[in-house]
Amino acid sequence: MNVQPDLGAPGSLHARFPELGTGPLPAEPYVSPAWFEREKTHVFKKVWQHVGRVEELPLPGSYLCVDLPASDAAIIVTRGDDGQLHAMHNVCSHRLNKILYEERGRVPKLFCQFHGWTYELDGQVSRIPEERMFGNIDRAACALAPVAVDTWGGFIFVNVDPKPAMSLRDFLGPLILPLESFPFGKMTNCFTWRTTVRANWKMCVDAFQELYHVGFVHGRSIAGALRKDEHGALSPIDALCGEHHRRLSIAGNPHTVYGNPNAASSEGAAPAGAKPIAAAALRLGRNSMTERFDPADLPAALNWQNDPDWAFDINCVFPDFYLSLRPNYMQAYNFRPISHNETLFDARVYYPEVSTAGGRFYQEYMKVALRDVLLEDLSTLEHTQRAAETGAKQVMYLQDNEIMVRHQVWVVERMIREGEAAARAAEALA
Repeated sequence: MNVQPDLGAPGSLHARFPELGTGPLPAEPYVSPAWFEREKTHVFKKVWQHVGRVEELPLPGSYLCVDLPASDAAIIVTRGDDGQLHAMHNVCSHRLNKILYEERGRVPKLFCQFHGWTYELDGQVSRIPEERMFGNIDRAACALAPVAVDTWGGFIFVNVDPKPAMSLRDFLGPLILPLESFPFGKMTNCFTWRTTVRANWKMCVDAFQELYHVGFVHGRSIAGALRKDEHGALSPIDALCGEHHRRLSIAGNPHTVYGNPNAASSEGAAPAGAKPIAAAALRLGRNSMTERFDPADLPAALNWQNDPDWAFDINCVFPDFYLSLRPNYMQAYNFRPISHNETLFDARVYYPEVSTAGGRFYQEYMKVALRDVLLEDLSTLEHTQRAAETGAKQVMYLQDNEIMVRHQVWVVERMIREGEAAARAAEALA
């Protein structure tokens, strides 16, 4: 007899979050253009979205341009002469030209190349050529359309609603705010990858927020670097699901290089069975980091179950920001929706600076190891999207450790339901 596990049984993750349900999940949100339009209206145009880090805007005049297709927006973030961050739409008030064409740079003012309109770094108009020909034009009304901007932990967030219903800190809430004392500022962007994936943004995030796939997709790369439970399965230490965000804690195999995040800063021989190049990278990289991290320096919210084999925590900051925090480095990924079946994947990995060539070699080894893992992850996504779009299956079935996938769908559905109800109520009052 085939006995199915009870997802609502005591001890299961689903039992701790009964509001998420236990039934099959619909395929429609992953394949429907109409559903994506609803997400744009009630999710992406309402929430805070991560767009970069403060180190990318070091000086007055530094700017960063970010396209947010799911918000129907192109955004400029600047460092003003006052040292503050400002954000605005990249659209000139005159004839609606795109003002800045490059992704990043530094300028004294924002200058439209079409007709020469010029703006201060905060978006206020500073020069209108032949202004007399416009009559009594209202300069204040001609300022660039503002966007809300704020920072947390050195990460820059924007909200295309200039007066968002919820502040960034309130949006991050009790699940993410306690991570603020992580030493983000001691890290530097060591390497970056960017590509367009022909798959729905949620499908892309799903591939990075559960361990069920690791033994299969990553069977020849990192599966052995994570700890297995008493049944031989790769299960998380624990999971947390909040109003918007979710967190997953992962245990590693301490006898491997990839699964022991402290290996490069600890003494002793390379883990038994380590490949020669891994052992060499570890030997050369040890004690090369310019910053030392004592466990006491890390937030208590990391490894909240105090597991001795803890390797990293996955933090999914809704809607599309993935932040993997480890004892001495971090991975920051964006899964930015382009359309209902296209996603911009922007992966950035941060390490402390190293002082030796051996340390750089260690970072290059870790870079190549992670590159292979990412290629394995991305290899499935476009096939999955095409298969889902055939309509052969209307639902999908999840096991207990895929709770993060279920939570993401639940948050999106809730926001759409609440947003549409609010719109109907406002229409009734009009």
